[in-house]
Amino acid sequence: MKALLTTLMMAAACPLALANTDFKNVPPPLQKALHGNALKSAHMEDGVLRLHTSKAEVSELVYATFVFHNICGEQWMNPQQFAQFGLKRVELLNADGSQGFAFDARGDVCEQMGQLGKNFRTFIGQYTVKCTAGACPRP
Repeated sequence: MKALLTTLMMAAACPLALANTDFKNVPPPLQKALHGNALKSAHMEDGVLRLHTSKAEVSELVYATFVFHNICGEQWMNPQQFAQFGLKRVELLNADGSQGFAFDARGDVCEQMGQLGKNFRTFIGQYTVKCTAGACPRP
């Protein structure tokens, strides 16, 4: 009985952990796609989605996987709704903002990747720049 009670309490706490992400100007459908990624904050302004994770480091593989599943995946599932977001760029920075990556989401980059069946990591890498010292270079 004690194990069951502990399990139920942990399950009840999971939605609270997801609710800790601070979203500003992020459309609700995109918020849903971003949940479960250890994000501390997500802010969207002028088509730039700037995300901060609670992780100490953001690797290129983690970033490419994030873009593939959470950004491009959302576009593939809901293309018309996604187009309304006006997303141009996705920046994901580590916990202290000192390093990360930025993805140029303009045009039909995700659509191309889905249609061409390319290696997602290599393809995303072509549209990605490294961010350092809290700043991401513009394309």
